[in-house]
Amino acid sequence: MPKHPQPLSLKPHSSSTSMPESIFSRFVPQPLRTMARVSCASLAILLAGAMLSGCAGGGGWSSPPPFVVTKPAQTQDWVVTYTATGTLEANNKVDLTAEMPGIVSDIYLKEGAAVSRGQALLRLKADKQMAQLAQSQAGIAASVGNLEQQKADIQQAKARLESATVRKNFAESEFNRYQKLFNDQFISQLELDQKRNNYETALAAYQEAQEGLLSAEARLRQAVSSVNQARSTYNYNLALADESLVRAPFSGLVGQKYVDLGDYISPGQKLITVVDPSLFKIQFSVPERYLHQLVTGLPVEVSFEGLGGKSFKGSVNFIDPVVDPDSHAVRVKAVLPAAAGLRHGLFGTVTLALGKIADAVVIPEEAIVPQGEKTFVYVVRRERIPGKKDANGKQAEDRMGDVAHLQEVTVGYRAAGLAQIRSGLTAGERVITSGLQKVSDKLEVNLTPPSQAPQS
Repeated sequence: MPKHPQPLSLKPHSSSTSMPESIFSRFVPQPLRTMARVSCASLAILLAGAMLSGCAGGGGWSSPPPFVVTKPAQTQDWVVTYTATGTLEANNKVDLTAEMPGIVSDIYLKEGAAVSRGQALLRLKADKQMAQLAQSQAGIAASVGNLEQQKADIQQAKARLESATVRKNFAESEFNRYQKLFNDQFISQLELDQKRNNYETALAAYQEAQEGLLSAEARLRQAVSSVNQARSTYNYNLALADESLVRAPFSGLVGQKYVDLGDYISPGQKLITVVDPSLFKIQFSVPERYLHQLVTGLPVEVSFEGLGGKSFKGSVNFIDPVVDPDSHAVRVKAVLPAAAGLRHGLFGTVTLALGKIADAVVIPEEAIVPQGEKTFVYVVRRERIPGKKDANGKQAEDRMGDVAHLQEVTVGYRAAGLAQIRSGLTAGERVITSGLQKVSDKLEVNLTPPSQAPQS
């Protein structure tokens, strides 16, 4: 038979470690002394019983089920997102440079001012070009004057030809009529010769008028060519002169100015920045595994730490047709409408909405228990718990309790402290979200409301 623990000794302590009996008797009345001895004996008996109960069956002290917090798995429409970073760019932004060397002679606008397309911003000193332009402009005026004169000469030549044609035709008609009369012997040879001389004179005048018109037309063509040449020279000189004038290529705002009046400028040197803030774009990279979900028009939300975390909504307008072979990512651009606070160069965090999973099973992310390459959750089920034997071998009755079961799951997307479960869990099953460090598989647990959740 198993040996039972020896009963506790109720003998009084030795006189070396306790109050002397004479002093105890002198100051404590007899009824109180009797009650004290009885209470000490009772306490010793209770402690001995507790030790016997705790050691019954050889299992040591039994601890109560740990307290945990659970939450049921829920279904919701899960928006699949991808987060990336990028730098905000204005729709158009250009650093204007000089096309020719020169000295800054005029600056027409200040930094931050609004400008229209084609508006003059800055001029370089260009006295020689301006003189050439004036000279070519005068050449155009002279060529145009000559052209007008040649046009007048053409009109006069045409009038002379018309008059000569009338005289020639009349003289020819008279000569033909007199030739017939002469043949019928109605007139003399002298009269016929007179009409012939008149016709020949009119014919010569007609031919001279024709040649005059042809010559006038040639001079007119030369005048037209001279005007065109003068205009070409003027346009060339105008282009040279215009190179000294820096204009806004589009409507927007003047950014930083890099030069001052009197500065000498070399070709290609940066002068002024112009920005178009009517629209902004941000470029970022998306892994190729999302390529099948990428389409133009997908919504994005961009937040900027420099603006206190403020967010702005936009949409995808460009997807690079080429995937980077090194990073296995594709470049994507999104546009944001103009809004207060947006600035070229701001660093932002882009949240791209790739699609939606209807009725996705979702649990808090803290319920996930990773073990190696697998992931699990503890699912709590209400079930029957077999009763145990007490110290006297008496079988306790079965009872209902909450039991934790380690269950493998497949985790999909994660966001905002939530995890989407692809398989291994159904909606409504309760998973442990707090107190996991005290739980093991098939262990009974006590449920507690969230307000009383144990601190991890």
